[in-house]
Amino acid sequence: MMPKQDKTAVFAAGFIFFAGISATGLLIPRHHGWMLLFAYFSAFFAYIWLCKSEIKLTHLLAIGVTARLILFLGLPSLSDDLYRFIWDGALLREGFSPYAGLPAEYLSLGIPGVDQKLYDQLNSQPYYSVYPPLNQLLFWISTTIGTTWLTQANLLRCFFLMADLGSVYFLRQLLSHQKNHSVIGWFFLNPLLILEATGNIHFEGLVVFFILLGLYTLEKNRTISSGIGFGLAAATKLLPLIFLPAILMKKWLKEGATVTIVAGLVVSISLIPFVNSALLSGMQSSLGLYFQKFEFNASVYFLLREAGFWFRGYNIIGTLGPTLSVLTLLGVLGLALNGQRRKWPLSKTMLFSLSLYLLLATTVHPWYILPLIALGLLSGFYYPIVWSLMIFVTYFGYQEAGFELSTLWIVLEYGVVLSTFAIELIRSHEKST
Repeated sequence: MMPKQDKTAVFAAGFIFFAGISATGLLIPRHHGWMLLFAYFSAFFAYIWLCKSEIKLTHLLAIGVTARLILFLGLPSLSDDLYRFIWDGALLREGFSPYAGLPAEYLSLGIPGVDQKLYDQLNSQPYYSVYPPLNQLLFWISTTIGTTWLTQANLLRCFFLMADLGSVYFLRQLLSHQKNHSVIGWFFLNPLLILEATGNIHFEGLVVFFILLGLYTLEKNRTISSGIGFGLAAATKLLPLIFLPAILMKKWLKEGATVTIVAGLVVSISLIPFVNSALLSGMQSSLGLYFQKFEFNASVYFLLREAGFWFRGYNIIGTLGPTLSVLTLLGVLGLALNGQRRKWPLSKTMLFSLSLYLLLATTVHPWYILPLIALGLLSGFYYPIVWSLMIFVTYFGYQEAGFELSTLWIVLEYGVVLSTFAIELIRSHEKST
């Protein structure tokens, strides 16, 4: 039985945790940077406290579910992506393709729910929709059933809450050799996961569930089910496709090929309802902008961009973005080969592959790192936990008039994360020798 003093400390940590999550996700405007960071860092401090306490698994789950349900009380305050979700869902509900035109082209058609009020909330007015078909299905469900923005948001949040609980189940199965259930707390109570998935409704939470489904079924030699899991992950966000080389080489020809083929079929089938020239041209246009125009919280890219300014006198993102994409592909293939040669667990190869992608990317939003948290816990690496703390400094750049983040914050973020990664890598190498 836990001593009374320890119980008091846990109750205090729980109170700070709920207060920090509530303040960060509901109460503090995004441009109030110092207040936001204080609330988030407080929640993170309580998160560490709770995970290091001897708490029953059921209590950990209750705390995590409660924190998520609190966020159901309001619309996302840290992200306005929700409004594009509602926009796309309303178009689908009325029989229009969200890929066929720009938002402004639909505004004058008198489509129910697609109005000026919603249009004014969009952060992507000049861009075609880039959200994959599985996302669009959930958008359609939420706008078909929900009648207000909040009910539509909460319907989507229900999917993410269930996905997080499903992720806990697969994590427990994959880590069944560990008797200490605190690793579940490190995942389920992670403030970034709670705020960015359930709170801000970013689909990486769903991606985590499908990735863990794919890993668990692959471990059980259910290759078709595994292919479906990884395929659904890629149908939600295309990024999980970078894991296929590791899967193919880890299981070699028969099993790896089956998973890869099935995953490809799942992604292809999900695209069938939308395949037309508008889809291809619209997504090509938006993806081209992503790799050649967008830049946010990058590491290697920002260093090379500064070199470009020095030698060329202008921003070289137009050539640097695609070049880094090619280097990422080559690096992922190299990691897959090295992982096979060194007999790494598949989760470790996937962890390093995704980390490489994020280090070379031109855009790294906080929610992009959510899959790293689960893969890190499976592989025994905790630098993704550290990153989930440090990446929140990017919110310090939001101002009422726009976004401007000092380079010092980015240097601090990546300096801490890469130092933690280096220490863990050295320790893991020492253990293996």
